[in-house]
Amino acid sequence: MRERYGDDLDAGGPLRMAIGRVRLRSVARVGFSIGWIISLIPALITSGIVTWILYNIWRTLNGWTPWTPWPSNTRIAGFTLPTPEFRPREALRVDGFYQFLGPLGQHPLLSAVLGTVALTIIGGILFALIALLAGFAYNLFARATGGLEFELVSRERRRPLPAARPAGTPRPASVTRADGKRARAREDDEWALEDEAPLRW
Repeated sequence: MRERYGDDLDAGGPLRMAIGRVRLRSVARVGFSIGWIISLIPALITSGIVTWILYNIWRTLNGWTPWTPWPSNTRIAGFTLPTPEFRPREALRVDGFYQFLGPLGQHPLLSAVLGTVALTIIGGILFALIALLAGFAYNLFARATGGLEFELVSRERRRPLPAARPAGTPRPASVTRADGKRARAREDDEWALEDEAPLRW
């Protein structure tokens, strides 16, 4: 930020900017992306619980096989007895529901995965609609009031530069300190910093 606006922000104060309007397409895209991520875990839990409940119902109905009071072709005194048959699912009128749960009962894991995907997509769509309504409301608000304003300020601290060396002053030819090479390299860096200080990118 300082490379581009540093001196301007310090000289003229904070730079004020406002959000004039938001693009509803981007708001819907971001809302859908956030929505399916947020709803993924709840969708997985909900789908697993519902699939487990329906699977147990299907197993219970699947165990209701036709019942007869005696084996078929039973004969008494040379006569074959009629064999009445009781069908619990038909009698309780749940055979249609049993047929509907057939694919889920045979493939419970796949049903749980598909349910999770469906609930996740529904959650993403709901979040996208909420974000669209919020973005539309903000655009109306910004048109009436000018939008939300915020300020840009510089947070970096300037490092004090060494005093400029007078023109014509020769550089020291040698350094008497033990770490002469290190001192000379540091001094060269300070000269380079002075030369590059007025540059602005």
